[in-house]
Amino acid sequence: MELLQAADMDANTKFHLTNILIHSDLSLLEPYLDVLAQSEDLNKRIQTRKNIANLENDALFDAFEHFIKEAYGKYFNEIETFYGDQLIHELANRKSVSPDYIMHVLDSYDPDDFSYETIFYTKLAGEMQLETATPLLCSFLGDEDDVLPETAVRALVRIGTESVITTLAEKYAAASDEYYRLFASDVFGKIKLPASEKALLELLPNENDITNATKLADELCELGSTIGIPLVHELVENGYDSGHLNLTEKLYAHCVMSDSLLPQRNLWKRELEEEEKRRAKPNEIDRLLKGKGSVPMLTPFKKMDKIGRTDPCPCGSGKKYKKCCSNA
Repeated sequence: MELLQAADMDANTKFHLTNILIHSDLSLLEPYLDVLAQSEDLNKRIQTRKNIANLENDALFDAFEHFIKEAYGKYFNEIETFYGDQLIHELANRKSVSPDYIMHVLDSYDPDDFSYETIFYTKLAGEMQLETATPLLCSFLGDEDDVLPETAVRALVRIGTESVITTLAEKYAAASDEYYRLFASDVFGKIKLPASEKALLELLPNENDITNATKLADELCELGSTIGIPLVHELVENGYDSGHLNLTEKLYAHCVMSDSLLPQRNLWKRELEEEEKRRAKPNEIDRLLKGKGSVPMLTPFKKMDKIGRTDPCPCGSGKKYKKCCSNA
């Protein structure tokens, strides 16, 4: 609370502190409710959590079902997801929805049904760490829906067991869908188990898609795999999808943290420092111009249609949006 009220605290830090407070145990927040009430948004969200916590089990489930029904026909960013997530969190804590019912909903998924039911039950399965849902959640990763694959990724990471890795590695190797591997590769590095490293070491040498290979290599760095350094190094030397991420930077950071002395390490350091200087120049120019009180140029208003993740990317790369600028 003291940090949040500090006059010299930057906006970014305040945002994260506020987010921590919003999700803190309600009993810990109780003594500070009068102070928190000074922020309308913070007070509203905490009150939402209190109202949900006071619901009886049946009323809580009814509220969840009503929330899903009301979301029908809306874009995902038009839904009050904070409210939905709090309902899911409370349902998971109470374990008031049977695993069998959750499995039934997930198994009944119809790609032609535009309801958000499967998406929010996928979240619930993840929050409950429902390991039996793993095969179904893995099957959602190649779905054409804009939101379901990413939701399934987060649910699988939340479950986080070795069976998730084993099941996903098998499906990854056999996947023919263009985008299945794109989403599946997001899971391995976020589950910190030896099985994750083993899976990545087996999958990366056999991956022919440069973007997917780049992601797998990045996941090895995220795991802190020293065994995987030669594989990542080979990809950096032979070429990777630099439009997706800076794998050189990731490998350099990994080498520093693991104290791995590759011959190119100092060269990478110099290159990254030069790149950082180039990035800083436009920011410095902007700062100087603002200091002189220059009049900014006005950009003409252009109405933009909402872009689905399976639509062509507007940047003109020829890739679909979810494999291009959506990841930027």
